[in-house]
Amino acid sequence: MFALCVVGFNQPPSPTIQATQPVSNPQLGMNLGEVVSYTSQWPFVDAFKLSRPWFSGREGAGFDQGGPLKLTPEGWIAALEPKQFAETVIFDNGKGHYPAGKYTLLYDGEGEISFNYGSATIASQQPGRMVLDVTPMETGIWLKINRTNPQNPIRNIRLILPGFEYAYQQRLFHPLFLERLQPFKTLRFMDWMETNGSDIQEWQDRPQVSDVTQAAGKGVALEYMIDLANTLQANPWFTLPHQASDDYVRQFATMVRDRLDPRLKVYVEYSNEVWNTAPDFNQYQYAQSKGLELKLAEDPYQASLRFYSQRSVEIFKLWESVFGSRDRLVRVLASQYVNPWTAEQVLTWKDAYKSADAYAIAPYFSGEWDYLENLPRLLKSSEAEIWQQMEAEIKSYGPFLREHYSRIRDEFGLDLIAYEGGQHLTSAAFSEEHEQKITQLFTSLNRHPRMATLYKQYLQQWQESGGGLLCHFVDVSPYTRFGSWGALEYQNQPLETAPKYQALVDFMAQGSAQQ
Repeated sequence: MFALCVVGFNQPPSPTIQATQPVSNPQLGMNLGEVVSYTSQWPFVDAFKLSRPWFSGREGAGFDQGGPLKLTPEGWIAALEPKQFAETVIFDNGKGHYPAGKYTLLYDGEGEISFNYGSATIASQQPGRMVLDVTPMETGIWLKINRTNPQNPIRNIRLILPGFEYAYQQRLFHPLFLERLQPFKTLRFMDWMETNGSDIQEWQDRPQVSDVTQAAGKGVALEYMIDLANTLQANPWFTLPHQASDDYVRQFATMVRDRLDPRLKVYVEYSNEVWNTAPDFNQYQYAQSKGLELKLAEDPYQASLRFYSQRSVEIFKLWESVFGSRDRLVRVLASQYVNPWTAEQVLTWKDAYKSADAYAIAPYFSGEWDYLENLPRLLKSSEAEIWQQMEAEIKSYGPFLREHYSRIRDEFGLDLIAYEGGQHLTSAAFSEEHEQKITQLFTSLNRHPRMATLYKQYLQQWQESGGGLLCHFVDVSPYTRFGSWGALEYQNQPLETAPKYQALVDFMAQGSAQQ
């Protein structure tokens, strides 16, 4: 969460407005972690879907200094020059968090494949099939193509996790991945779609099932996202690329309409955090440019919010035209939690709220310990004082939500939901002198059983203040200086060591028991 000044709605609240009533049934969803080679989870039984785009090597040259690679239209190695080779890596998460055992490597074509750094041992092989003994290492699995036949190149590589050689064509997703997501009945695919900074504009630019990898920086194929939602019977939440054309939106919506289980709802959101001025959020710069070009406001920031609002409504209407009604759609407008003024800009511009079903915010908590200006106090504070400040912040959320966001339901008639939420302890803003120590501190706090207590207090505040669906950020992710986001640090983490995950599941279970 990137803070701006806190200001209220410009318009005075109506005297007839009452505090939003609590939502009786806890509604928790989950943001899925990014699909990258260095992930600590294994969503697919075919691990090659997580492979890094090809590195080019050459004998005697430095890493990735082998010169341009000749690729097939699908992205496989079409041919290699003398002394040239291609390699890729999977599970390079630095922790060795991936399954041990016998992997099966399947491929079409002719050539020679080996494995670097002792990352896999070939137990047996025949054309098109290898059995590998894999012991997890910090460096991951490094696959190398030494030779390929240009007339029949190596292609369609599949690296099947232990136990799934004869089931991978029927079972796309790893059962443990599914099991750990099962409690969450809404899945937000923002990171699976690589939404932030996406350069996708047209339908032909999209990631596809036929791509060499799903970890190439374009996102995961829509077919796989829909299949996951169907498998888990979970409502998908899609965040459409900020440059997406109308044709892209129509085709995207058409595939969802035709492939998704009709019993499921679809959350539709235009991009992600278009309000966010951070450099990595190209969608903000795009919206600002478009808003000024269309003369939506003289102020650049206000222009960006108005363009976001206007384009969101256009996208909602495209989905409605494809689906033929609004019955299965949850049309989401979103903005910054700590700055309620942004809500008014987004909701009231051309009465956009009339075309939406929900307004979403991201009420993270950190006690503001991740703020650079609080570093001197952090360095002097005891662990008890750090916990106390986070608890105090959580207790302030109820009054803040009721003061600034009760209007969402009572005046605008929308559900108040959270597109992201959870703790927000990050150390990336701190200097190298302090960063490592603070990262260790924040990691230990996230692993502490007391974090579960804070989560339950946090979720209770959200629920009692009228909050509906809250999508935690994220499901599985290792803890680093950039954040301890994961409810789980790695896919097969023992649940007794995962206080945040346990708190989320327990909160839903307790709410269901009270029904």
